Amino acid sequence: MRRLAMLCLPVLALALPATALALHDASGDGTLVVKNGTAPRGVPVVTLVINGTAIGHVSTGSPDQFDKVVIDDPNNTNDIGASLTNGAPSLARTTISDTKTSFVGSDFRFRAAGGVYKVWVYGSGVDVFAVGKGTVVLQGSPDSSGPDGRYSLNGNDWHSLPAVPTDLLKITSSG
Repeated sequence: MRRLAMLCLPVLALALPATALALHDASGDGTLVVKNGTAPRGVPVVTLVINGTAIGHVSTGSPDQFDKVVIDDPNNTNDIGASLTNGAPSLARTTISDTKTSFVGSDFRFRAAGGVYKVWVYGSGVDVFAVGKGTVVLQGSPDSSGPDGRYSLNGNDWHSLPAVPTDLLKITSSG
């Protein structure tokens, strides 16, 4: 009996990690990174639905032009916010509905942390980092002579933001 146990122990030692690996959810968190995005006025650079966290910064580089971030927090997680950077003159926070808040300013950071959110980011100088599971639509500037920014999805290569909105892109691990 002891001999049988000694023979089975190495097999069991190999089987346990394989079983744990098989039970692990292969569709884990993914990432989205947008650097220096710009879209035409009234068009979101980023339209993000995320179960996770999104942080970012927007800056037109001009105090007389404004950027806008709208965050929908349907589960009332209330872990959203924004703050001025680099001595920017003002930041306006407006409650649009029970779940939607907008932030408007010329140079500010924002966050939507640890929940399910829909986030729209308008303006120029848009930097966003998101981690979790979700979807995103991205758009850059249709004017090819100016910079439109770039993005990386799920740790893949960098791409220029497109002149027209992307199809719905998935934020998730590739397994």
